[in-house]
Amino acid sequence: MKQISVIIDSPPDAKYHVATIEALEHAMSASDHDMAITVVRTPDITEEFIASFEGAVVIGPGSPYYVPDNADEVIRSARERGVPLVGT
Repeated sequence: MKQISVIIDSPPDAKYHVATIEALEHAMSASDHDMAITVVRTPDITEEFIASFEGAVVIGPGSPYYVPDNADEVIRSARERGVPLVGT
């Protein structure tokens, strides 16, 4: 199963965080794609995560990020590897 990785540092109950996840869940329920939504905070981004993500990446709202360089690296890697990327 492929993943939609959501890069977001805001608290889980923040309105933008909730809205982002709800919108993705709604889109997934209306599609034929079998994908999981995974929230990843910038301090938790590792080289292994960057090398392995597939499916799609959403750069969630709520900047500044705790580790902006990690968010930038995810964006760069997605673009270079042709992984679908959406920034909010």
